Amino acid sequence: MKISKRKSLAEAVALIPDGATIVFGGWTVTRKPMAAAYEIIRQGKKDLHLVTNPGGPENDLLIGAGCVKMCETNYIGHEVLGHPYCFRHHCESFGLSGNGYLHDDWTVQTGALRLLAGAMGIPFMPTRSLRGTDIINPEHDLLAPYRGLEPKLPRQKVQIVNDPFWEEGEVVLVPALKPDFAIMHVQMTGDEGTVRIHGGPFLDYYAAMAAKTTIVTAEHITSEEYLRVSPELNVIPKEVVDVIVEVPYGAHPTPVDGMYDTDSAFFNEYILASKNEIAFKKWLSEWVFGIPDHMSYLEKLGVRRLLSLRTDPALGYNPALKRRVG
Repeated sequence: MKISKRKSLAEAVALIPDGATIVFGGWTVTRKPMAAAYEIIRQGKKDLHLVTNPGGPENDLLIGAGCVKMCETNYIGHEVLGHPYCFRHHCESFGLSGNGYLHDDWTVQTGALRLLAGAMGIPFMPTRSLRGTDIINPEHDLLAPYRGLEPKLPRQKVQIVNDPFWEEGEVVLVPALKPDFAIMHVQMTGDEGTVRIHGGPFLDYYAAMAAKTTIVTAEHITSEEYLRVSPELNVIPKEVVDVIVEVPYGAHPTPVDGMYDTDSAFFNEYILASKNEIAFKKWLSEWVFGIPDHMSYLEKLGVRRLLSLRTDPALGYNPALKRRVG
């Protein structure tokens, strides 16, 4: 008898211990596992190590809520929707307020290469980039004091070596990312874990392959038989998925291609609240701690608001939606 991978959102998040390294799926403000992020905060997870490439509202939210110890990423922000004030405040107060947040900056290319190395099970990947940049300037390596002491950090940020095969100059080696958990939100998963993603899959496949445990939240859980009808549309094999959770609107306020679009008004409310600590705590009380679960979150949003976000099936997005508010 097969053991079911299906769990509730609370059960799935309960698997994550304090101090875990997490990579989130999606891309900046698209298809982010926001329901999972809210539940992480509700359960009071601490000292998390985020390696999202690139990060969006889930990173900013978790940093502001005090769940994050360190982050290795190439970007954290809300793109055209607004500024990531929680992330900014924690970076600006580094060493002053004692918030303990540590940040390690990378690029989109090298962040992807690191995740690819983890997915392939090799210790590093070579690249010609980064040479001559402050990304690898030792003076700007905020994590340098922790390298060699923190087991989840590479002993060095990079290693520069001479090409041993063709003698064509220096090559930069970037260390593999080895996350404890990959958490992603998708349109559909089979009841045994096969993942189907419409629109950009981004780095989700590599994240699932690199992580020790993969948690997938989905708009729908369907039968594996249905997904086998068109196997070329499936992105992640069931063998690397450990937990599946059905979470409708689980990426809100970020969009899911072909299902619902960005809730710009919600983003605007969040960004305004995140400008100062008192307003942000009030926002957390209203939208996270004051709500017991995801279904209650949807009830608070209301049917009219959720229906207004529905996409045009021919386009995959909502052409009438106002992209920027305020």
